Formats: sequence, structure tokens, C-alpha cells
Amino acid sequence: MLTAILFAAAAGFGMPSDPQSGGAPVDCTSLPNPLYFPATTLLESVLAELSPALADPDIMGDDAMTVVHFPLSSCISYDVQREQTPVSGTAIYYTAEGAQGSCNMPTDVEVLSDLSAMDVGGATCLGGESPPDELLEVPSYVETLGFVVPRNSTQTAITATEAYYVLKFGGEEDRQVEPWTDPNFVLVRNPGSSTQLTIGANTGIAGTMWNGALRDHAGSSDVRDAVIAENTTGNAERVLGILNSSKWEAAADNMRVLAFEPFNGCLGALFPDSTSTARDKRNVRDGHYPIWTNLRFILRTDANGNTVSDNGADSAARAQLLVDLMTGTVEIDGVTVAEAVIGVGNVPSCAMHVAREVDGGPIASFEHPAPCDCFFLEENGVDSGCETCSDGDTCNNGGECRFGFCEPA
Repeated sequence: MLTAILFAAAAGFGMPSDPQSGGAPVDCTSLPNPLYFPATTLLESVLAELSPALADPDIMGDDAMTVVHFPLSSCISYDVQREQTPVSGTAIYYTAEGAQGSCNMPTDVEVLSDLSAMDVGGATCLGGESPPDELLEVPSYVETLGFVVPRNSTQTAITATEAYYVLKFGGEEDRQVEPWTDPNFVLVRNPGSSTQLTIGANTGIAGTMWNGALRDHAGSSDVRDAVIAENTTGNAERVLGILNSSKWEAAADNMRVLAFEPFNGCLGALFPDSTSTARDKRNVRDGHYPIWTNLRFILRTDANGNTVSDNGADSAARAQLLVDLMTGTVEIDGVTVAEAVIGVGNVPSCAMHVAREVDGGPIASFEHPAPCDCFFLEENGVDSGCETCSDGDTCNNGGECRFGFCEPA
């Protein structure tokens, strides 16, 4: 019951009106080829880039779909798919022309989700329990997270041990970490937030067990704004926040991410990027900066491992196609997944060289079958030194032409 209440409340909050119906939301079930998709709020920026192409028959042909996104926190999104709770409330969608609209689910019928997506693993949401066998968890692109401070703070780094004490004890006497001793200036999210859960998995204190005196926020934008506001109050030195890279990079003039030293780290504290001002995510991509997570898609499967949906075979096929596109298994001209992912500050899996199975778990080497390191760096304004090419060109280095650059074969 709690999941249903939270789902309805979150899905109906602050949504835009429909672009084609005089301002009133339409019935979600009336949209062409709807794909019912409860998913983390952090996916909205990527969907805004991709959904119009996915809805366009000129690009997708008979596979065109309307992605009906119910923006929720990660674990609630997961529960909706795991428990098969009917989707309800208001959702966001995009037309093929790029217009954003909203739709309402009808109250007289029950419709189940086709898939869901979250920024943490199912085991994290389940408190370490094994996910149900019928749920398939498919990792996709990487989101970077970390600790941030106002621009006027002099702090540059934090260790996992320091973070543990700040987050667990909240400034209790004899357990303080200077200068973050006042819990009113430690700006966190909430126990259901993927940002909080991911950071907790890397600091030894689960995101569901942080000190209740810390100052929680409903969304990442609220944390960002609260951090920035302290630049002018004289309290900047006391402020510590948690955010994802898309938020702090967009506000780089007003805040900074701290270098982080993990437990048993042999290289000291490192930034997600090679330097405090770079945009190459080098230390994320090679495994030296550990506070990152994969976006995970959650599909339902039958006994043979085939994707299924309560809404029928066509809906199941659309769900599988979306996942295949997002993970690079399938490519369609006009659907630029890697570009959209990079554009909102994330790392496509084709630019990663490490992977992990569980949040905060061991990091292992990873080789993508179609690397895109050159494209990733160039899209972030970093000179890759790579040879440029056009489709069909022969690369001098023996590589393959991808996204306009000669990448390793």
C-alpha cells in the first residue's frame, strides 16, 4: 500500500500539460504504442533527448513507441515492477516533434508496467536479499556521484572514514569531523534516493541508516540549490552535500565536487575526473574513483528467459528494444543514445573499462565490444588525439570507425 501511495503522489507532482489537447492531460492509454515505464527521476534528461526519436515512425518504422515515463525514486520504481503494482497518476511523454506532454492513467482499468529503471541494484533496494528469479536486471550507462561543497568552501577532499562518521553520527560529540560538525549543514536526500544509497554503499553506512538529524531533501535539485545558497551566508565552510555529476557540472561556478579516498585506497583522494576541472571522468572509467552506479533496466522474463509483459507481446518487444538501444546491443540511425547520455553528464558503457556486479562491490576490468573512448572525450571537450573518419573509412590504426572517430576494433 505504501508503494502505491508514494507512486501516485510522485507521479502526479509538477507535470506539464499536454501539448496537443488545449492544456489538459490526455489518457495515457490513448497514446500510440505506449510503453509504461516507472523509472528514476534522473532518467528524465536522457528521455527528453531520446523519446522524440523513439516516437517517430520515420526513424523507428513499425517499432515506434511512446515512452510513458512515471518519474519516481529508484526503489519505488523497482517495487512497481517487482510487485506488479498498477501504474497510476500522471506521466510524462514526448511527441515525435519533441513536444513534452503529460497524460493521466485511467482509474477504471488496471495497467501494469512494461519495465522499470533505477540507479541502484535490486539487491540494494531489497536490503541485500536476492531479487526474484523472474526479474532480469540489465546494467546500462554509468552515473557518477559524490560529495560537494559551495564554491566558497576551502575543502577539497573527504575520506570514506570521514564520510562514515559524518553520515552515521551527524555531529555527535566526540564523533565529529571538522568542519562538517553541524547536521543542519549536511545536505542529503532520503533513504529511497539512489544518490544516497550509492554513496552509502561506498562509505560503509547504508543510505537507509544515515543519521536522522541530517538535512534531507526531496530531490537533487533541492540539494544543489541549498548548497549554492550557502555561498553568501558565511556558512560555506560547514556545508557538505551529495549530488550526481550532471548537477554539479551544470553549477560549476557555484560548487565543487570533493576528491574521495575509499577505504584501503592506495592512491589517496581522487576526483572523478583526472583533475578538479577536467571533464574526462578518467578515474571513474578506470576504477580509481568508486562512487558511481549503473542505470539498471528491470524486465520481467518467462522460464525461457524471454521478456514478457502483462500488456502483451508487442509491449514486451518494445521494452526489450528500448533496453537493447540503451545498452548498445542494437543501433538505429537517428537514435543517438551515447550522445544523449554524454550530454547530461553520464558515461556510456562503451567508454567504461571497469564494471561491478553490486553497488559498492569489487570493481573488475571490463571490455566493451564496441569502445567509444574517443567520442566520449571529444563530446566532453577533451582532445582525444584520435583519427577522425566517416562511415566506411579504413582507419590507419586498424580500428573501426564509430561516431566519427577511429576507435579500437
